[in-house]
Amino acid sequence: GDAIFANESSWILIEFKRDQESISSEIKKFTNFSEAKKTLEPKGKHHLIIYGLEDNDEFHLHSQEYFSEEKIDIEKALLVGTNQNNFIDYLKQLVSFKKQSKSGSGGYSLVAGISKTGKVTKCMKIPEFAEALKLEKALKLKLENQQEQTNDYTPPSSGRW
Repeated sequence: GDAIFANESSWILIEFKRDQESISSEIKKFTNFSEAKKTLEPKGKHHLIIYGLEDNDEFHLHSQEYFSEEKIDIEKALLVGTNQNNFIDYLKQLVSFKKQSKSGSGGYSLVAGISKTGKVTKCMKIPEFAEALKLEKALKLKLENQQEQTNDYTPPSSGRW
């Protein structure tokens, strides 16, 4: 990433769920969940589910990997990101396994860009991320074209006739 995503060193995809019981609703979002799991689980450590759990009138956040369901300490959840190219490849594959979206299964998806120091520097929905990628690509192309034009420019000769 160049201009728009310059500060992010890694990316994570977070699915927020109301509670642990809501997690199972994710299965219905796929055309073939077992195939998606088999394909994406090995490369999906950056895809998380974060949900709430009430314990003795206290509310706690919990985190787990999306496909493996491996529990991750909520304090370490931002440290499992992947680079932008791997993230985009994963996201394309994930979307290819999903049914056409009907929102409202007790959850919310978020793409988060994480800095080298572990701070969230970007937060957006998946469609916003896709749009930002298009803008970044267009900007990069424009800058490359300007650079080529600068390189092709030959100043008028100051030589004699």
